[in-house]
Amino acid sequence: MNFVNRLTYFSGGFIIGLLFLMFFLSGKRTSCNYLPDARVKKDILKKTMIFIDHNSKKDSIIIMNTISRGKVDFSKSNTSLEDCKEYYIEDEDKMNKIWVIIKNCKNTAEIYDYKISKN
Repeated sequence: MNFVNRLTYFSGGFIIGLLFLMFFLSGKRTSCNYLPDARVKKDILKKTMIFIDHNSKKDSIIIMNTISRGKVDFSKSNTSLEDCKEYYIEDEDKMNKIWVIIKNCKNTAEIYDYKISKN
């Protein structure tokens, strides 16, 4: 079998596979979070949020945006705890620098401490 025939068979199978994936995965909330940073943030965001400080409820939208857009700093986090691991997440935009410390428990995520500072 020459190269052109092999390329034709490969292309046909590839297109059928793409159509198969588009048909079965369209409309589903599938994601591929391979990096530890993305896996931690996805795990935190799917849990019930508990705000320890009453003032943090007024900044809850800012805190949620920080969690979804920010970066987890594993060097400042305490992941060796067994019950509730503590994660340090920070985000910086044009106006603010925000950091959040979250205790990620089995069923809940507790917003333990946060700070919003102007740039």
